[in-house]
This record gives sequence, structure tokens and C-alpha cells, in this order.
Amino acid sequence: MAAETDWPGPPVHVIGLGTEARALGRAARAALEQAELIIGASPHLAALPDLSAEQRPYPSPMSGLWAMLRASADRRIAILASGDPLFYGIGMTLLRHLPSNHLVFHPNVSSLQAAFARLGRPWQDAQWLSLHGRPLASLRAALQGNRLYGLLTDRDSSPVAIAQILVEAGFGESRLWVAEDLGADQERFRSFQADELTETAREFSPLNVVILETRGPGGILPEFPGIPDDRFSTGAEPGKGLLSKREVRLSILSLLAPRAGEIGWDVGAGCGGVSVEWARWNSRGRVYAVEAHPERLAHLAINRERFGAVANLQVIAGRAPEALGELPDPQAVFIGGSSGSLRDMLEAVWARLSPGGRLVASAVTEDSRVDLHGFAGARAAEWTELSVARGESLAGQRVMRPYLPVLLMKLEKSHER
Repeated sequence: MAAETDWPGPPVHVIGLGTEARALGRAARAALEQAELIIGASPHLAALPDLSAEQRPYPSPMSGLWAMLRASADRRIAILASGDPLFYGIGMTLLRHLPSNHLVFHPNVSSLQAAFARLGRPWQDAQWLSLHGRPLASLRAALQGNRLYGLLTDRDSSPVAIAQILVEAGFGESRLWVAEDLGADQERFRSFQADELTETAREFSPLNVVILETRGPGGILPEFPGIPDDRFSTGAEPGKGLLSKREVRLSILSLLAPRAGEIGWDVGAGCGGVSVEWARWNSRGRVYAVEAHPERLAHLAINRERFGAVANLQVIAGRAPEALGELPDPQAVFIGGSSGSLRDMLEAVWARLSPGGRLVASAVTEDSRVDLHGFAGARAAEWTELSVARGESLAGQRVMRPYLPVLLMKLEKSHER
């Protein structure tokens, strides 16, 4: 939704409450005292009982907030939030409706900032991740060895559940610090080792944040592009099945050159070798994996979950080009499977590709090679043929077992003039 530009009333003040609710700056306190309507969560409102303005709790569902604001647009409004409203907070939601010149933000100490203060360690090198309202599996996309993380949690991302993912990823020796009910009389700050935490029955306040430092051998989740073929689920023996081989996959991703904020299509995604790596390593882009075969779709879903690409990889069950109709226009497309209709797919995709976008397609059979060359025509295409052979054992001797050569074509669509 585009932000409103005709907001008729005074700017809306968004006030962050820290672990000490009354620790407000002068400007934030003045905004509260002058407000005619104060909106916030029930604990926020209860923490400021001396205010005389009308008070309303957040609507449920939260999508009703905008209607509440519009109905009171002529009044001085203050919205209460936790910590810094622009750090995984309500600020992002508000900016979808109002431009920043109609909003005044008053940040406070965030819960994660307070947790690092309790730990007594610098936090500028930590990687921040919100699991609040997001799939816990998305943590798998971020985990790497010897790193420090600050995690915002919810009931589905408890410290025990986080520890279980760490153990499964080979980071059972990791250290977790759990900060509960920060600023309250019942505040607790405790430390655990991941593998020990999964083996004990621990209870935690639902109001917690987690700091973790990964330790242990790892090696289960990839930390660099080029996931080994045998890590993917394909329904065949490890490393086999409908999956672009690692050497080919890396070449495809290099040609696609994914960028932050882009929309990508993986057409004929198979078991998801290309689309999973694409989404995992370009977390700020969005990838749509289009596949029609039911069994391949099942393995695609498994691989999406296994490698944590759940936040930005969407699986589309259907056959191209019909299944492409409702998708947003892409800036990068890979066509890997065509079921004999490669030329039709190329035409359909090229028509939807944004100016400046990249189209990469592969061909193994002679028929599909003809389609690639015929479609490229006089266009300035980049051509790459990959012949991969891997070492195997035969009668006690090492042999290089060749795979079918793969032809890759890359076309860039010129900008409209």
C-alpha cells in the first residue's frame, strides 16, 4: 500500500518505552502530555497511569490500526511501542500508510540492547534477527559458525526450540543467554549451552529475547554458495534426482547475478536446487519457484524448510506459462525445466521480464538446444557449455564419470527508451 500524502491532522508521535517505562526524554514526555488520544498495548498503557488523554488498546487484528487512526486524524495522537519503534517495530507498519514527515519517532532502549547490557558485551558486531511472527525455520538461513546473534522471539521460537535447531545444525556447543521480563521485578538473565538446554525441561517467560554465540563443528548448514548435491532431498539416492548439479548451479547463479530487492522466477524448479540457493544467498530478494510435478513439489518444500529459505522463497504449484500470470514481473529468471515447451516459455518470460532484467535458460537435449538458439536469434546472448565429470570408483580404480553437457544461455533485456 502506498503511503498517504494527505494526512489532515498533526503528526503522529510514536513513543518507544524502554525497560524502564517512565524513562522518557523531554520531547516524548511532552508529546504524551499534549496528546488527545494514546494508543498502545495494554501493558504500555498500564505503565503510564498518570496520563489524562483518552487511551485505547491496539485493535485486534492489528490491521485495524489504520482505520482507528483515520477516524481520529484531527486529534493529537500518540502511539506507544516497545524500545525503538524503527527496529523490527511498529514503525515499518506505520510507514506503509504515512510518509515520514507525518510521523515523529521517539526511540528508547530496545530489549536486545538492554540484554547486551546485562551480558556486558559490545553489540555492534551481532547479527540481528526477528523470529517474532516469522517461521522458526528462517533461523537456519542465518546460522554460521563463530557468530554472535541477537534474536527477538515469540511463543513459537522459545529458547528450547532455538537450541534444538542449533543442535541439528551441528552447533550444540553454542552458548545462549536468555533475558526474561527485562525491567520487571521478576527479571531473569540466564545462560545455557544448547545441547544441555534441549535435554532439560525449562520454563521461560514468553517475554524473552535471546543472545546466542555459535560454537561447535557445524557443517550441516552451508556457509558459502555451493550446497553439496547430496544434502538436497530428491527422492532418489543422495546427490541424484532432478537437481541441477552444484557446478552447474553455481554457474547459473553467477549468470543471474541476484540483487537485493529483486523479484526472481525459477521456472521448472524441480526439487529446488537453484531456487533454494538463490533465495538463501539473496535474502533481500524474493524468488518464486514454479513447478508442476507433485513429487518434485514435495521435495522442493522439504529443501525450502531444510535450508531456511522460508521467508523469501514462494513455491508456485502449476505449469508455466499459465502459472506465471499472477506473479509480479521479474528482474531475473532461470528456466531449467520445460517439458518440451521451452520456446513457449522463453517467449512468455521475455514478455514479462523487466527492462534491464536477466534471463538464463539451460538445455541438455538437442531439441532444447535448438529452441535456445532459435529464440536468441540475433540478440547478443552469452553462451556457456559446461561438461562436468566427477571422480568415482570402478573395480578399485578411480575414474572420472562424465555428466551430460549443459548449455546455458544468458540474455539481458535492454532498457526501454
